[in-house]
Amino acid sequence: MNEIKFISKIHKRLNPKIYRWKINDRYHGGIPDTFYSGPGGFCFVEYKYIPKIPKKQTTLLKFKLTEQQRAWLNKQASFGVPVYTAFAAGEHVLFTDSFTTCEFTVQEFKENAVSVQQFIDLLTIICLDNGQN
Repeated sequence: MNEIKFISKIHKRLNPKIYRWKINDRYHGGIPDTFYSGPGGFCFVEYKYIPKIPKKQTTLLKFKLTEQQRAWLNKQASFGVPVYTAFAAGEHVLFTDSFTTCEFTVQEFKENAVSVQQFIDLLTIICLDNGQN
């Protein structure tokens, strides 16, 4: 699976009341991958995906945010816009509003990541008024 297929998998499992937009803007660099909204709120999410989590706990996972992506995310966050990064590996997602750290050991990743379903639940809470659908 690649990042696009991972995002598609998330979108298929989201509550239909959540609007989802896979952004593809060739003219404005740094824009996040997706926009989600619903009656409870909205957010932008930049996805970074690697297919498999290595077995060795000390292996460093490197998720690469470009400088343009960091700049866009940080600027929007300074305006109070809800922006996040979803670092995903296999069936786990580390969902964060911090854009400074993009490298984690396998152990750190596992300690801070949630399952795909828990990630979908978090998006539901953001977009559907605390998960009430």
